[in-house]
Amino acid sequence: MVSISTKGVYAVAAMYTLSKSPHEKLMQIKEIAALTQISHGYLEQILATLKKANLVVSIRGVNGGYKLARSAQEILLLEIIEALEGKMFVPPESLGASVVLDAFWSDIQEKSRALFETKLSELDSSYQVSFYEI
Repeated sequence: MVSISTKGVYAVAAMYTLSKSPHEKLMQIKEIAALTQISHGYLEQILATLKKANLVVSIRGVNGGYKLARSAQEILLLEIIEALEGKMFVPPESLGASVVLDAFWSDIQEKSRALFETKLSELDSSYQVSFYEI
């Protein structure tokens, strides 16, 4: 079964917020926290993990902040979630018990991964909600 923690959900929210920054303008943690309703401390941890995964870039200093490391068209939701959660859709331990069941679990994994292979930039077109309604 697929389970995504709050940290994974918040990581997607932070990345989505960064993707909405005009002209790749750097965003400070306090801005991202205000828009996502994520606590400052928790958001720092999430952004540090996303930075290690090369999904965000940070610039220090008064005019510093965070931005996406690549364009939103190049970042998959799966990458974001796996950066925080680890490898998703690991086959069940019972794999090998039956050819039919192995094929079933393989199919389920493939379909589940496909759902999360949505590009960050596709969220707006897939789900018709204004950014400011979030």
